[in-house]
Amino acid sequence: MGDNKTGNMVVICKKYTENGENIRWNSQGETSLNSGKRIRMAGKQEGVTFHKNDPVVLNTATTIKVLKVTGPASVINGNTHEFKATAFSETVPDHQLMLVNWAFSFDDGKTIIPFKSGTTKAEKGIAYKTITVAGNTVDKQVSVYAYFRKVDPNIKATAKVIYLPLVVDVYRVPGLNETGLDIANDMAYGKGNGKKPVYSAADIAAYRNAYLDTGFDAAKHAKFANADTGDKGIYTTAQVMNTGTLMKLSNFSSDSMLFLDFRAMVELMARGDLNDNIRNMIDRFQSNKGGVYENAALTKAVIANPSTQRFCTGVEDEMAERIKKAGGELTAMEDKQVYYGDEAGYKSKHPYGHPAFPYSRDYNLATGLTIAINDVWSYKVTLTAFKLTGNTYKAKYEVQLWDHFGLDLPDMEKFYSYGAGFRAWFILQHLRGYKPFLTKVQFEKEFTGNITEGAAERKSKR
Repeated sequence: MGDNKTGNMVVICKKYTENGENIRWNSQGETSLNSGKRIRMAGKQEGVTFHKNDPVVLNTATTIKVLKVTGPASVINGNTHEFKATAFSETVPDHQLMLVNWAFSFDDGKTIIPFKSGTTKAEKGIAYKTITVAGNTVDKQVSVYAYFRKVDPNIKATAKVIYLPLVVDVYRVPGLNETGLDIANDMAYGKGNGKKPVYSAADIAAYRNAYLDTGFDAAKHAKFANADTGDKGIYTTAQVMNTGTLMKLSNFSSDSMLFLDFRAMVELMARGDLNDNIRNMIDRFQSNKGGVYENAALTKAVIANPSTQRFCTGVEDEMAERIKKAGGELTAMEDKQVYYGDEAGYKSKHPYGHPAFPYSRDYNLATGLTIAINDVWSYKVTLTAFKLTGNTYKAKYEVQLWDHFGLDLPDMEKFYSYGAGFRAWFILQHLRGYKPFLTKVQFEKEFTGNITEGAAERKSKR
């Protein structure tokens, strides 16, 4: 079997079955079906039809040409999409439309390659090609061509190639301050010798770009998690002592006594698994190695917290709105603009806010989330999978939440300065040189939707 036109094929058996999406028998000679009893053919949807095998050229003076190809505005790498040949130079019966050839190009027609995969069909005067896009991560668009004998480079449908994951929303950058121009105050540490800036403009620019494109790299971005060496002090001893008499008294204590005060305080602020978590966090702080801290119990508690659930619902509504506005496409999904600024300005553009775990909300008083994180400093949301079937879709996204296990001077200007444990923490960080570190919480979620429903429609159903 194959393309060889010579030879014979004989099948002799008691029972013979062929199964397939499309089965075609082609013969240049006579084809005979013989049975001792009967031959049965059944077409479930449209019955069984027989056609004369007319040549592709119906008009001897004119070769049939495809005149129009349509398809989606965008295709997602790894997803299946349908293209159509919808107009022809002559009327062509459906069985002849199965002879339409299909090809593609990633370089706007410079190199056109026939498809070797995908499925074809023809219905009601339209030829269809269903393909799975599997380009590399460099190609920006794909052109799909339909033709009978020779490709016409002008008869094509061109779609933007979208590669997942897509960045959906980014709030601040871990380790940097609210302007994104230097170290975050609560990530600074030293021995009372304040100096700014801590990082060079070139280092920050490279880090910010890499974080957007590929995420935080613990090895490449070690300095921004304080996993390097050196002094990163931004407060002088005088500035710290000016916070009040209680701070001056605490500064007489040794490091070991300060850690005792710190540990005694947190015992009242965390219960169960998160009590073990905060002990681990203080252990890391005392080890003075910086870096990135993750904990399964902490992640589980964050996911279950109502604040995180509200945040995820808001993010899903925002993604649904973008999908609706683009008619089911992902052309408007990506947003790689990092938001920098104060809290009030952020909330005006991001009504769903960001996860926060203060004592006064969601019964956080003694759960351990307040002392471990309190208010998430930065986050990144990334769409990792998307499957569209008709008008409905299923999407998967990843959330990275980042916080700094450290304090800054404004913290001490609040009621925190009245707590011996908070004063101990602050002194250990800014006068004794113990390194704060990045806390990371990462998880994935899925949601479903309809391309006709945006944020308002989803909210009306809740």
